[in-house]
Amino acid sequence: MPNERATHQEKPSGLRNVATLQTLANGAKPRERHQLANRFARLENERARLERELGAWENCVHAATIKLAKVNQEIAAIRARLFDVPSRRAAFRKGRGQRPAPAETPVAGPTALRGRAIPLEY
Repeated sequence: MPNERATHQEKPSGLRNVATLQTLANGAKPRERHQLANRFARLENERARLERELGAWENCVHAATIKLAKVNQEIAAIRARLFDVPSRRAAFRKGRGQRPAPAETPVAGPTALRGRAIPLEY
């Protein structure tokens, strides 16, 4: 975890953020044992967090890969049925295909209502 003061050096707010020649020469490295132990513990926690995050991402990638394979299989099956030309003797199920032509029977009397205007009043 970077030091907050060291990262925001755009405009110094007071003498606390101004780097001296000694800090520039030596850097802001931990010198004492407790500082080193603290830095070590923070880095260990960061490493463990990143490993957990990487594991979660790998699980997500694995699940997404499985879903993508299923979608590709379904697309291939639908594409085969949709774009392939059916044979001439294709057997259509009931309700599918061309509708049979209506039987032509002469009707005695007036013609059907087709084409007649029906007045509607509101």
